[in-house]
Amino acid sequence: PSHGNLKFCLSDGEAITANSVIVSYNSPVIDKLTTELLQTSLDVQDFSREVVQNFIKSCYSGEPQNISKDNFRGMNKMSTVFEVSWLVDKCFEFLDLIDLGEYE
Repeated sequence: PSHGNLKFCLSDGEAITANSVIVSYNSPVIDKLTTELLQTSLDVQDFSREVVQNFIKSCYSGEPQNISKDNFRGMNKMSTVFEVSWLVDKCFEFLDLIDLGEYE
């Protein structure tokens, strides 16, 4: 694909565009889909817009973005599906903080 044109297709028919190089760097699954299978779009209809946006922002920054009690499950699932191991780890660290009562 032409880099920068990876579309994350949402359930509302809209799409969020992200740079495929950055997202592929974080995700071996997305890397394979874009380089070997030449996909230029991904069906992420199982995830809310907020989760997809925060997933992409996390890939861009290298730090988890806006993980909360409300979106934890979605962030963890999306990170697991696309094998972003460092983000899966951060989701579980967040869960530990909730379990320990250290997150309000």
